[in-house]
Amino acid sequence: MKKKVCLLIGLLFLALSLGTTKVSADYDIGGGRTEIDITSGLNLKSGQRVRDVFNSTDDIVNLVVRVIFTAAGVVLFLMIIVAGFGLIKGGSGNKDQAKNTMTSAVVGFIVMFAAYWIMQILQLLTGINMGFK
Repeated sequence: MKKKVCLLIGLLFLALSLGTTKVSADYDIGGGRTEIDITSGLNLKSGQRVRDVFNSTDDIVNLVVRVIFTAAGVVLFLMIIVAGFGLIKGGSGNKDQAKNTMTSAVVGFIVMFAAYWIMQILQLLTGINMGFK
């Protein structure tokens, strides 16, 4: 069941990312082909339609990526703080665990930093606005 749900969500995301907002379906009743606009029912909390606020799927993806980068930055900051307290608190077991946490946080920061700058370079080379300033 989980595989089917994941496959359905993946196909829906793929369809949205390709710019398709209408889904065609054949119904046995009436025998005709009917198109359903899948974005017509998506509303934001303020009551605005999603398609009125976000002109394309790219806008939504850019927003999600920016939120993920921000959340990852907060998690990295917290990991460094926890590792620092672990180093200060002492104990040989805690120090090893704190060093591993600090190493993981630094490696995560390097990966995030590299990903951000790769996006900047791609944006500069292609001229496409990817939402990163």
